[in-house]
Amino acid sequence: MLFEFRCKKCGTITEAIVKGDVKEVECSKCDAKAEKIISAPHFHIHGFNATNGYSNEKEIKPKVG
Repeated sequence: MLFEFRCKKCGTITEAIVKGDVKEVECSKCDAKAEKIISAPHFHIHGFNATNGYSNEKEIKPKVG
């Protein structure tokens, strides 16, 4: 998974693909230890509609009867 790490020495933010249990990596700028930080996820879901749970391209009509 992709995580962000902040260097304890210089403050540089580094991204690294690591296993979830990895707590530290080497800073890409100064080679000191960088700690894992919590950051907001960056993704967008396309085609979701709150009324039907699917794409809004199709109109879902209620069943009668």
